[in-house]
Amino acid sequence: MDDSGQTGLHLTTGRRKILITAAAAGLGALIASQVANSSHLAADQLTDDVKLRHLLRRAGFGASPSELDTYRKLGLAGTVDRLLNYDNVDNSALDTRIRGANLDLTKANDLIMWWLLRMAYTARPFEEKMTLFWHGLLTSAISKVGRANLMLQQNQFLRTNALGRFPDILKGISRDPAMMIWLDLNSNRKGHPNENYARELMELFSLGVGNYTEDDVRESARAFTGWTLRGQQFFYDKRFHDDGEKTFLGHTGNFDGNDVIDIIVQQPASAKFITKKLFSFFVYPNPSDTDLQPFIQTYVASNYSIKAVMQKLLTSDVFYSPRAYRALIKSPTEFLVSIIRTMGIEANGQGLPQAMNLMGQVLFNPPNVAGWPGGPAWLTTGTWLARLNIVNRIMTAAVLEPNPGVKPNANAPLQPFDLSGLFARANAPSEVVDRALDWLVDGKVDPAQRQVLIDYITPDQGTSLASADHNWLAERMRGLIYLTMALPEFHLS
Repeated sequence: MDDSGQTGLHLTTGRRKILITAAAAGLGALIASQVANSSHLAADQLTDDVKLRHLLRRAGFGASPSELDTYRKLGLAGTVDRLLNYDNVDNSALDTRIRGANLDLTKANDLIMWWLLRMAYTARPFEEKMTLFWHGLLTSAISKVGRANLMLQQNQFLRTNALGRFPDILKGISRDPAMMIWLDLNSNRKGHPNENYARELMELFSLGVGNYTEDDVRESARAFTGWTLRGQQFFYDKRFHDDGEKTFLGHTGNFDGNDVIDIIVQQPASAKFITKKLFSFFVYPNPSDTDLQPFIQTYVASNYSIKAVMQKLLTSDVFYSPRAYRALIKSPTEFLVSIIRTMGIEANGQGLPQAMNLMGQVLFNPPNVAGWPGGPAWLTTGTWLARLNIVNRIMTAAVLEPNPGVKPNANAPLQPFDLSGLFARANAPSEVVDRALDWLVDGKVDPAQRQVLIDYITPDQGTSLASADHNWLAERMRGLIYLTMALPEFHLS
């Protein structure tokens, strides 16, 4: 990628036409996001294999054909168990890969590459997906925090505690140096309480608007006085703590920040808040109270365990329902990582932060304390074209057959990856197209879209694929994957 942020590629006339056509078709993704909740699929069309792929997209970032085979052997229940109990999964290969990338984690760009590489190559995808969930909810931004090492520390905290108890997560993030700087908690003093953190803790992190009063904000801020930093570490300075009586959410006492959080999580509104956030991120938007009720019950009965809620959620009928299938728009992170994982691409991370910026999501730097709005907001004309340009950039590394005589260039952002499996032993263009559609979108597209792709890779004058010009065929195979990834279905998780 060059300094202008463009891919630096010179598209052929045919590929340029494809780009324009796909860009226009991109408007369909916005439409698809609105109709996804009323899927045309009947319940019996969601086979166990389709459910497995759906699970791997939602609880991870998709899977390569070899990964999919591994999970098929485990079955749906076994896969859920493996995903949830990721501490039992060896991730040493990722650690080796990350060390080999020689990243400087005091730099924001390298920190972004570090996390994208983790998501792309982890053997524990649900661990990273949960970390991404918390990163979008308990937000901080390097634009104000100013130190990449503190953003890394916060990210590691979210990963370590991703499936913990919600009150423990809230107490930990309240002591997190990046969060304390981001919401001015480190400057909260007796007699001059700063209300920023107290307000956002309730409004955006745990209760939601309408479930507290301005008096609750003021009293909570008093409870958090004295929570500050010494250097870059949390420090409780009792000299600056207001130890007077406080009345908060109907409770009265000499409360500190821990007490405030304990009171918050006992509120019915808090149980609904966090289960709705999890449901909306992993299942579909705008769930009803009826949708949420079984998960709220699990949350309360398990003493506020996030893991218990996710276990219930990932094994529920609603998670595998037609309404949930393809109901969420992939964030730029999910889109980019899903390509790398699904295609089995070897990347060193170079250029990925710039790509993320063009698509509208810079990790570790959300636009505000509410995080990214998500949903249809991910897809504008500019970000849609950015997605297509990135796909085009990636597809230039695709080859129709590997060349064992060419040594990999360790400095190349992308290593060549092989598409010959799509073409091997194929007797007709329709067979190749069906393989590509099955691989990337579960084979579930409109027949008219399928026919466009078949026409695209059908040689002129009836020439068979086996006897087609090699260069023509290689270009068409790249174009086939490109066009498939331009379909709205690929942008829906």
